[in-house]
Amino acid sequence: MSESSVSFTSQSKFGIACVLLGTFFFACKGIFIKLAYAYGITAAPLLMLRMLFALPFYLAMALWLHQRSQMALSRQNLIQIVGVGLLGYYLSSLLDFWGLETISAGLERLVLYIYPTIVVLILAVWKKKVVSTKEKLAMAVAYVGMIFIFLHELQLQQNFSNTMKGGLLVFAGAITYAFFVVMTSEKAKEVGSLTFTTYCMLAASVGVIIHNLIFIDLRELNQPHPVYWLALALAFFSTVIPSFLMNKGIASIGASKAAIMGSIGPVITVFLGAWFLDEAITLSQLIGAGLVIGGVSLVGRK
Repeated sequence: MSESSVSFTSQSKFGIACVLLGTFFFACKGIFIKLAYAYGITAAPLLMLRMLFALPFYLAMALWLHQRSQMALSRQNLIQIVGVGLLGYYLSSLLDFWGLETISAGLERLVLYIYPTIVVLILAVWKKKVVSTKEKLAMAVAYVGMIFIFLHELQLQQNFSNTMKGGLLVFAGAITYAFFVVMTSEKAKEVGSLTFTTYCMLAASVGVIIHNLIFIDLRELNQPHPVYWLALALAFFSTVIPSFLMNKGIASIGASKAAIMGSIGPVITVFLGAWFLDEAITLSQLIGAGLVIGGVSLVGRK
């Protein structure tokens, strides 16, 4: 085996490990959010607490990269990365947090997980990539599964408008995240995943803070102590750690392989939701989850 083959294999294994770990930590996000919502906090102030707690970690990383002379970027690259960060971690997160106000953590993760099918559609329109019949069939299977789970959620909540509102908000977040993934794959390789992630998250943190300074009453940040601990856990375990892991993994193995590896994420969230939030696990939910995960995995494998 040649030296280049060994290097490629090692890089692939490391990339897969990063994606799997990042997927697990991201899967915990909805649990932390729903636990915090139980204390009465709403989406915007919780998102601000999340980014305020995460900001020092990214500033420390920025300082470390600057000292190593790894933060030099062209003006064009800087503008592009800031824009991608605002799209992927500010707008997408805000839509996701709003959606979680009215739907379960399990449904949120499954709807958000549909993003690889949107990546395929974006690439088809943007880069004129041909969508094969098998890919179309796989996407149809995934969306049938999502509809199946929507109907299951509707039976549990018996509130059509809230379920649709929350689901559509999370689906909109999946669309913005799909654009983020398409742009991440190339840009992270070009400038380095650490530099890319640091600038992305600094931009997103600033965007969230400015948004809340304009649109919310800052007295809403005055919350019970458990909310601060949950926001800190959300910031560190479901923001800082997985943001670096996932971007490194995507840069190492590509967006499509990362989508396949990430198929375990919705399953983790469903069972964590049952454990910590007493969310029901039913046969119909598992069938729908299987359709979503199977369809997305087939798209990613292609």
